[in-house]
Amino acid sequence: MERKPVGVIDIGSNTVLGVVFRWDEAKKSYRCWTLADSLTIHAGLIRYVENGRMTAEGLGVLGSALGQVKGFFAGKGAGQTAAFATASLRGVENFPEAAAAAEKYGFTLTLLSGEEEAKCDFDGMMQEMGWLEAAGGPPFPESGVGLDLGGGSGQVLGYTARREDGLTDFGSFPIGCLKLKRQFIAGDGLSPTDAELEEIRRFTVRQLETLAVVRDLRPDSPPAFFAMGGTVKAVVRLFETLGWPVSVPGAPGRVVLRAEDLQKGIGYFRSEEGKALVLRQEPGRKETLAAGLAILSAICGRLYAKELTVLQAGVREGYVIRHLNP
Repeated sequence: MERKPVGVIDIGSNTVLGVVFRWDEAKKSYRCWTLADSLTIHAGLIRYVENGRMTAEGLGVLGSALGQVKGFFAGKGAGQTAAFATASLRGVENFPEAAAAAEKYGFTLTLLSGEEEAKCDFDGMMQEMGWLEAAGGPPFPESGVGLDLGGGSGQVLGYTARREDGLTDFGSFPIGCLKLKRQFIAGDGLSPTDAELEEIRRFTVRQLETLAVVRDLRPDSPPAFFAMGGTVKAVVRLFETLGWPVSVPGAPGRVVLRAEDLQKGIGYFRSEEGKALVLRQEPGRKETLAAGLAILSAICGRLYAKELTVLQAGVREGYVIRHLNP
């Protein structure tokens, strides 16, 4: 029996992302096959939250974005659809108004708890690790730390086994790229000062100290570190354009970002040449790229990690596994 594609909407603090997942018979799972099956709208919803409520203008921006995604899904033949929000709407008092805005376009909006978001991230990570291992290369470790870096928050996960009960420590922290840009960086975000970036580093590290998986680390035994999210993928694309190494020899499909390159990138993307590249290639990330690099670099430093492995999968893939897979 042919399975129709499913459409998933991830409503974040910085972006509204619609993704079409198609059935892969060989893997017995839905997966996103191509970038052409995703639509990213840089809505910046966090800008429209005032005193714990989303403004009428923000609700209008959300509705407009959902209307665009609805048309996109229709053009891709998506049958079943699902929409969820995480930190972007988790603390918003008038969430029912946002849900009503989604209902106008035929979407039932679900608000994921921090725990459910972490479980979705974990399941998405584990699935992709399995697929990458099957493609060749050495196996991934049985324990590690994962980061899903968004616009309004960052999910940090500690796991001790690659199975359902392996997720042992997690937290959702206010270390999103757009949130920290607004909190610490003046101007357009492209030219942060050293002092502003240092404030981001200190704030990020302080947040992570609440997790046992971080507090108990030693410099001589750094964990495997994995990162997900739109900013992380944008960094990879920019590094590839610059010819900076991101691939892993002998491991097809694996991508890494080295801690030293993250630090080098913080300087480069504040230069006129670097800013021009961002504006040309990743204009939707112009406000948040420098903050994102600072956050990633800070976490690498606190974990004593020399590199992080980039995973394409994350909360959306995990949501499909947990809620939409037959």
